[in-house]
Amino acid sequence: MKKSLFAWVLGVLFLATNGWACPSVDKISKEFRTIFIGGVVKVVKVQPSPVPGICEVIVEAQGRKRLTYVDQTGRYLIVGRLIDILTKKDLTQERLAELLRLNKKQLQKLDTLVAFSRGKGPVVYLVTDPDCPHCKRAERNLLPLVKEGKITLKVILMPLERLHPQAKQKAVGIICDKKGLEDLIKGYKGSQCAEGQKKVEATVKTLLSLGIRATPTYIFSDGRVISGVLPAEKVLSLVRGKK
Repeated sequence: MKKSLFAWVLGVLFLATNGWACPSVDKISKEFRTIFIGGVVKVVKVQPSPVPGICEVIVEAQGRKRLTYVDQTGRYLIVGRLIDILTKKDLTQERLAELLRLNKKQLQKLDTLVAFSRGKGPVVYLVTDPDCPHCKRAERNLLPLVKEGKITLKVILMPLERLHPQAKQKAVGIICDKKGLEDLIKGYKGSQCAEGQKKVEATVKTLLSLGIRATPTYIFSDGRVISGVLPAEKVLSLVRGKK
């Protein structure tokens, strides 16, 4: 009896001083149904974020896991990214990389989608759209690393036709004519062939099934998936297993 009372007192003191609890999945699901009409967003998990008083909410929408945040009462929805100003780390990006991490079998499947491979050293997959402006920045950032033999770049072409109507034609041309990174950067068009058409269509379908919908997206040999343009230094640090 005394032990139980002592444990209860310790628990109360912890909550009063250091501890705090996040709302339940049921509570957040109920609140989200009033915001996301149609039930297209499923709340998977609610847990404390690295920032005291802010809870991380893992949701699933269109087969893809995403992150958002609420305060510890569940009343306020916080849309955006958590950035550690002191360390300059994008905490949201790092967490998403963990959530979307691919397993060994999925990484092996990626190899069947590679349009071309260049360089030496640790493998980095780049999912890119031939007409995506941000992808061009990513490609140019990676080019020196490829030339210097610091990475092996495996390029996977994912044309987003709704945004870039000519991208699929360019992707097919690069595959059919067996072109490389420099040609991709320059916007190579090239010829069309059934083999290239089939590969591009299979690539888009497979990537969507893996929850990859954005370009540019980097995939590292440990399965981490990061979307958005990364500087060369960041790519190298991730290749070395650092966060």
